[in-house]
Formats: sequence, C-alpha cells, structure tokens
Amino acid sequence: MSRKLVIYYTSDTHGNLFPAGSGQGSMLQCFQEFEKDGNTLILDGGDTIQGSPLIKYLRESGEFSRVIPWAFNQAGYDCFVLGNHDFNYGFEELEGFLKAMDGQCLTANLTDFTGRLPVKGWTVRTMENGLRVGICGVVTDCVNLWESKENLTGLEITDAFSAARDALFRMKEECDVTVCIYHGGYECDTETGERLCGGKENVACRILEELDFDLLLTAHQHMETEGRMSHGTYTLQLPPNGAKYGKIILEEQDGRWEIGAELVKPGPAVPEKMMKELKPVREAEERWKEQVIGTLKEEIPALSPLERAVKGTGLADLGNQVQLWKTGADIACMGLPNAAAGLGRKVRLGDMLRAYPFSNRLVVITVTGGVLKAALERCASYFEPEDGRVAVSERFTKPKEEHYNYDHYAGVEYTADLRKPAGSRVSEVLVNGEPLEGGRTYRLAASDYRATGTGGYECFRTCPEPEVFPGDIQSAVMDYLKQHPDSEIRPLGRVHLIW
Repeated sequence: MSRKLVIYYTSDTHGNLFPAGSGQGSMLQCFQEFEKDGNTLILDGGDTIQGSPLIKYLRESGEFSRVIPWAFNQAGYDCFVLGNHDFNYGFEELEGFLKAMDGQCLTANLTDFTGRLPVKGWTVRTMENGLRVGICGVVTDCVNLWESKENLTGLEITDAFSAARDALFRMKEECDVTVCIYHGGYECDTETGERLCGGKENVACRILEELDFDLLLTAHQHMETEGRMSHGTYTLQLPPNGAKYGKIILEEQDGRWEIGAELVKPGPAVPEKMMKELKPVREAEERWKEQVIGTLKEEIPALSPLERAVKGTGLADLGNQVQLWKTGADIACMGLPNAAAGLGRKVRLGDMLRAYPFSNRLVVITVTGGVLKAALERCASYFEPEDGRVAVSERFTKPKEEHYNYDHYAGVEYTADLRKPAGSRVSEVLVNGEPLEGGRTYRLAASDYRATGTGGYECFRTCPEPEVFPGDIQSAVMDYLKQHPDSEIRPLGRVHLIW
C-alpha cells in the first residue's frame, strides 16, 4: 500500500505576521497556502517571538502571549521547536507563549527544572493513513553562550547533537518516518563539504553524516537551501521572515520513501477571517510605528553594508553616540543589520526599529590594547580586494550573510592594509586621538551579543565579566532622541583602507 505525507514548514519568522509589501512575504501569506488534512503536518523551526516591530508593540500593549499564538493555532501547527531568540524575554514571557500554543513544543535538549513549560523532546504522530511519524526538535546549544543568565534561570540547554541522537534512538522503534527539526544550520558547504564555521553553533552536517533521520529541517542561518539528499537524509533550510515556506512530500514506494520538496514564495493573499480578527492589532501597530520619537539635524541615507563599512554611516555614529552617552565608556562599537536602512530628519519609531532591529542589552567590556587590536583585525577581515576594488569577504557571506558581525567603531581610527593576509592588516591605531597601548585597558561599550565573543570575536572571551546596563539599544536610542532635539550625528571613528 502506498502512503503519502505532506509537511508544511516555516522557520525564523521573527514575528513578521503581516504583509510588509514589496513581495517580501509574511506568516499570514504562508498560512493562506497551507492545505491541511489527516495526512498533513505543519511544523516550525523556531525564532518566532523576537525580531520585528510587531513583537515590541505586542509586548508593550500586553498582547504578547495572545496574538502570535492565536495566529499559529488558526493555521493548525502540529509541532515546533524553540529558537535561540525565543528565550530573549525571559521565563515568564516564554511560559505565556508556550501555554497559549496548541501545537506541541519539541526541544529535546531543553530541561525545565521548574516543570512549568509544556515542552517534550519528541513525539509520534499517527496519520489518517496509518503512517507513524516520529518528530523531535533541538535548538543550538550556543543559547548558553548568547543568552543572559537570568533568562535561563531554571532551565538547562544541553548538547544539541547528543539530544538529537538520543531522541532518534528512543522514537525510532515506534515510527515509520523520522523527522528532526533543528534550530541550527550547516557548518559545511552543502555542495562541496568544505567546513565553513567552527564551534558548536551549527552541527547539521554532523547530524546528516552520523544520524539516520529521514528528514532534517534546519533553521537559524536564514540561508535558503533547496531540498537535497545528504548521507541518506533529506534536508533543507528557509530564508527568514516568511519569505518562503517549505512544502515537503514523502511517498512510500515499494517499501522505500521518496522525498521531494519545494521552497515556495507565498502569494499576496492572506486568510480573510484571520485578517478580520487581527485588523485592530494591525491598525494599532501602524499608528504606534508612525510616532515621531525625535529629530535629527540631517537625515541618514540608506547605504549597502559595504558602503557603510567603507564610507562610514550615520546609523553607526548615532548608535555609538547613544552607547557612549548611556555608559560613559571610552570607546564604542556597533554592528548593523544586513539590510540597508536609513532615518529621516523626523525619526519615526518604525524606522528606528528597522535601523536597530536587535534588542540587545548595553554592556561595557574592559579590553586591553591587545584585545582591541584583535577585534579590529576581525573587522578588517570583512574586506577583500577584488579586481582593483574593495569587496566583502566570503568570511562574512558564507555559509550565510553576516554583515552584522562587522563592527563600526567610535573613538577608534585605524588603517587596514588589504594587501596583507587577514589577521595582520591593522596598523596606526588611534584611540581618542592617542596611539593604542597594548598593555593599557579601555572601556568598550558594545552589545551583550558581541561581548560573548560571537561572530569571530573570541578575543572578548578573555576579558572580565562585562558591566551590564539596564534596557536595550532600542530604548536607549529613544531616550537619547527625546533628550537631544535636532541631534547632530558626529563621525567618531574611521577605518582607512589600503588595497
């Protein structure tokens, strides 16, 4: 007897519920195209409740635990895994979100010592045609590195690979098909097998090589990867924010499984009943985003990531001014989003949130001159000479685009000689106009994300525990603009390139 299973898959939606125009896609547009019956599953790969202006609005309006879960429930999700960003707002917010979801949360490497979170490691779903589908979920264990300790109180996140292996062993005898939803990505080039990143952030290739799941659905990297077989397992990954969803079809043929998939860009239509119910929320959010939160002396134009890095940008200058104002540090650094963004003279809340989408906390790291020099070398490795011009190095584009891991500095001026190999390019470093001293310490304002050493900045892991300031960069920008009408943006740092 031939049996068939259809799986709809989303991931890294980051609270992008409503259509944003320009054919970008959204969660609702994906939901419109799901066709569910007794032989269909709808799954999600995490990072659901962080990353969009809507999420910030819902938290401020007290509807955080209602709107996104309601939409997911209406869409008919069966199972989902937690992403690293789903821990960003602490235990209480996470608990409210999970208890409002009808779908089963599967995160095998999460232990909840309080017993309050409705989370399992794996489950077996029996379809209408009798097919038994085993599903487990795991999240990258680098959550332990990135997340603040207070947000993980009462929780433990263990090794992702071991949890996936153990879940597979336990559920395999009870099912016909095995599925792993992994909020993590590929550490190797999926075409050549070349290793592209170290550490434990992404271990999908190891899962493919050493475990025998039938289907591995990955996430986290925001890297569009068409479905393919690898070491006997079918795998894929989606772009973020609802830009596409995965439609996977498994068919049993002569005792074997044939698996195929397409990554689908949703059309413009949205579910009418859901939009009618959500109309008050959408209209209120739009009004909220239109608030003018301050004024600038001059507008800040939108530039590409490379233009920002080469020429400098008022976005980084403003962000660094805010960090220095808030912390009193000697110097500051800031990463910016992958997408181009700018600000008008009248700064609207929605534009500010697009320009500074990461709700990271502000910290101050005490760095030696040697550590600062190492961090600048990482920044200088962003560039690569190419046919007489400067291009972005593949270090920041493969396996995924990571322009946010290039830091713009304030209070620091340096030369980067691109004719030299990465790691030995930086010279003539000035800190607030004085030559860099290797043994001296400096107070560096940065995000808590950067302070963990993530993104190639392992040098920061040698520093003392950072000083943490209340609030996040978004709130700090709002406070600064409120107290500084017609803010003048001053370039406080510069990199001089030689190639």
